[in-house]
Amino acid sequence: MSLIGSDLGSSAIKVGAYAHDGRALASTKRVVPAYRPAPGHSEVDVFESREAFLSALREVAADPSLQADRPVAISFSSSGREVFPVAEDGTPLGRCLMTSDTRGDEVAARTAARRSPEDWQRLAGHVPRRMDPVNRALWWRATHPETAARARWFMNWHEYYALLMSGRPVVDWSDAGTWATYDVSTGGWSAERVTETGIDPKWLPEIQPNGTPIGPILPAVAADLGLPPETLIVTGAFDTYAASVGSAAVDPGIVSLACGTWNSFNMPVNLGWPAELVHDGIGVYPHPGPTGFGLLVTNPNGMAVIDWARSLCNLSIPDLEAGLAKAGPGPGHIFANPAFTPQPHVSAAAGFGASLSGVTLAATGVDIVRALLEGIACELSLSLQQLRRRGIEARLIRATGGGSKNAWFAQLMADVTGIPVEVVAQDEPGAFGAAILAGVGAGVYESVSSAVAELVSVSRRYEPDLERGARYADVCRRLAAAGTAR
Repeated sequence: MSLIGSDLGSSAIKVGAYAHDGRALASTKRVVPAYRPAPGHSEVDVFESREAFLSALREVAADPSLQADRPVAISFSSSGREVFPVAEDGTPLGRCLMTSDTRGDEVAARTAARRSPEDWQRLAGHVPRRMDPVNRALWWRATHPETAARARWFMNWHEYYALLMSGRPVVDWSDAGTWATYDVSTGGWSAERVTETGIDPKWLPEIQPNGTPIGPILPAVAADLGLPPETLIVTGAFDTYAASVGSAAVDPGIVSLACGTWNSFNMPVNLGWPAELVHDGIGVYPHPGPTGFGLLVTNPNGMAVIDWARSLCNLSIPDLEAGLAKAGPGPGHIFANPAFTPQPHVSAAAGFGASLSGVTLAATGVDIVRALLEGIACELSLSLQQLRRRGIEARLIRATGGGSKNAWFAQLMADVTGIPVEVVAQDEPGAFGAAILAGVGAGVYESVSSAVAELVSVSRRYEPDLERGARYADVCRRLAAAGTAR
């Protein structure tokens, strides 16, 4: 028997099939284009995403390896907080605003003002910023009232594809936890906050724990995709938490770092986390691991910035790696603040803050990209230092994503943080984590903890060079000062 995990990103959809012992059987990827009709706007056409999802599943289901090892369950790793209006019959009514879309600060300000930041942290785990699904739904109602009036649900990718495949609009705990109307104490919707925010209660999907069976696949969908009619649809997880399952970062002190489009990380925490985290813009959401919760530190300025700079400088990855191999032990002569996109907890009106200084006519593309990589690594170090001041200590970083494949960057992150960095062997930890949750829901594995202990492996480990890390103290200081100024 095999298991299928689907990583439902806004920019790409990845589907992987795995044997019950963790061996990869088949995988594919579909790129989903983003539309940016104006500065600060980022949208995805839901119809294009749906076609990419179905086409990827058909390809994996048709792989010869799955004919001998038939799938028993499917689950999702979902780019949480991104919602869009959906009609009663499942038809999308508008594009999905991506997490990086800066619209809606005024809506978010009204929602956040209803309670103190500390109260929001205690009740919902986070302050509802512009990307909170509640605020996205309220933005639709304020700017497109005719569309909101037709909406039966506002859905994230997880519950949309659960509806498409099983007929039930079910969301998992961790994705539901991104909504301001989620109650961390009960694991359900808060009637008080539904009324308080003014959101229409019919817009909210059903909530189930991570790794819970939703139901069998619909017969017509199974036939269309070439899947067994008894295939079980199982709740998954918020993508960053699904990746932590796929990288065995489910215990306190282990950082699950996604070096992808964003350079964000999460770390499992127990109930009773410091309320002061709210002042750092750090949310806490339900986590599928044994602690039940995980903090999330988001940074939209990850490999998206590096890919932009490489394209601008016409710099290939092999040329970048060759240039970095010749770099000295300390920072280069260019200083970069890589904040090209505002942090989700910072108003777009505060400005973007990105800057490059020290650029001369002698600067090369490698110099510029190197400076941006240094800035991203030092931002990570600053975040972990702040957590340490809050009494939350990291002892290991498990890194995944495209950025983790760059040995120079992975070593730099170990050096500036002073923490070992391990690169996970699985190429797609989000899809793999979703497959593990599918296995938990189908009874293939007893628990998340037992599954990851057996299935997840590490390909490389980088020990910190503290002497080299100390050379970056000034870069960290300048970035900290820039963040304080904003």
